[in-house]
Amino acid sequence: MSTQKNASIGQKKSNDFNDELLLYTRIAMVPKVPLRGSFAVHERSDHPCQDEVRATRRDYYKISFFTKGTGIFTMGDDQYEINGPTLMFINPFELKTWRATSKEQEGYYCLFTDLLFDTMPDHQENLLQHPLWQLGSKAVFTLTNEQCNYLQSIFRQLMREYHDDAAFKQEALLIYLKLIMLEGKRLSAPTQAPRALNAAQMLANRFIDKLEKQFPIEQPHHQMKLKTAKEFAQVLNTHPNHLNACIKQSTGRTVSEHIRQRMLLEARLLLIHTDWQIAEIAWCLGFEDPGNFTHFFKNHSGIAPHMYRVQ
Repeated sequence: MSTQKNASIGQKKSNDFNDELLLYTRIAMVPKVPLRGSFAVHERSDHPCQDEVRATRRDYYKISFFTKGTGIFTMGDDQYEINGPTLMFINPFELKTWRATSKEQEGYYCLFTDLLFDTMPDHQENLLQHPLWQLGSKAVFTLTNEQCNYLQSIFRQLMREYHDDAAFKQEALLIYLKLIMLEGKRLSAPTQAPRALNAAQMLANRFIDKLEKQFPIEQPHHQMKLKTAKEFAQVLNTHPNHLNACIKQSTGRTVSEHIRQRMLLEARLLLIHTDWQIAEIAWCLGFEDPGNFTHFFKNHSGIAPHMYRVQ
């Protein structure tokens, strides 16, 4: 991971799909047929990513499929050494870095926002609740040759639809995209059968959605507003005790534990990737007194914030 600090966290925007540069690739390209919703798919050998991408967040989703090449990828606190066929599902919420360790890079990647699904009622997908896109989902999968060949065939079809002017183009793109996502779900839980959510699980999902929408914190004047079980219960129209019982039943952790762990993750990321003052980070996370933040961080991380920053 690069040690260079930033005045603010880099943010890749979906508007850049058709801008001077296509996201952080080296070659610009505009789709022949505009799509109702942002989407792009490219072959890595024709449109390579940069050899090194420093810490960024984005407002879009990305699927990367490596067939050849090596590199080091980080997402949040997790680091992955890519070596051989790999499929990765990259959410918008966590910081990412990338460093290629081989010159040759082959495969595909596609980029999209949830607008792509919203425009097609028959193919709507709640990406916030999808298991591949959750915070800390670790959706990076090493593939067998058979899995690699299957995904290559899907990506080839996805590329063909993207560049053709055929009728029902967007519907076809969504079908192939959902096939890739289905394969990812199979890789993540090959023996897990789908099941309906009960009331406690639905409330837990709503809570996690509200929690995650407070992040990422991108500027030192942004502050998280919901910090306690009582505050979350109020916006979710339920009692704090009921909320806590449902969250504990569904996830094994209390509301306070979820909030604390998410705040700690954001604190670590801001300490590593920005040059903000510790007092600024404290305020962003709802601590009016920097000393309370220091105590909180040291109590749960075993190290003071300023020491964690220089490790």
